[in-house]
Amino acid sequence: MSETRLDFKEQIAEARRTQILMGAAQVFSEKGFHRATTKEIAQAAEVSTGTIYNYFNNKRDLLLAMMELFGARSLKTIIQSEPAADPREFLIQTLHDFYQLLQERGQFAAPILAEIFADEELRQALYQQIALPIVHYIDGYIRTHTYSGQLRRGQSRVDSYALIGAVVLNFVLKATHLDPDYQQLSADAMIEQLVALILDGLRTGDELVWLTS
Repeated sequence: MSETRLDFKEQIAEARRTQILMGAAQVFSEKGFHRATTKEIAQAAEVSTGTIYNYFNNKRDLLLAMMELFGARSLKTIIQSEPAADPREFLIQTLHDFYQLLQERGQFAAPILAEIFADEELRQALYQQIALPIVHYIDGYIRTHTYSGQLRRGQSRVDSYALIGAVVLNFVLKATHLDPDYQQLSADAMIEQLVALILDGLRTGDELVWLTS
């Protein structure tokens, strides 16, 4: 089989897999993980139930793959390709991609996350398969730039979680309209503020630079 034909088949398989995941996201967000059925997911994805089992073993595999698609794939792509050498450029690119993802698919993730945090087994699986890989990627980037002298030496794991926590909280406040001040702040200005705050804590040297909207 030629490489071109193999690539085409892989593209078709990936498109079908994404189609199923989008159907699962719709059903999970409407009915919750435990009440959703494979038949309902197949109907939403416009595929047969058997087709789902060609790609996923069970609903748990579907959920984890869906969260990986929504929350981790963009960051993995940036880091596994050639991430920007300048930490500021890297953070701005990453946060813009994450914010766009939240705008496009955040409505699917919110109700599912609520259910995950009420289910210990699902929570552990999400942490091990989705959250930890993201943290490892960020850890690696921080360590690389620590060795090069661009970032301070410290606890990269703590830095990584602090970065993720700050980003998620601010993005949620922006997306949910909970704080009216965020409605006056553009996404670009918010990301610039976050990047400045993060780099003030990670850069070497004593100079602090604050941005105002």
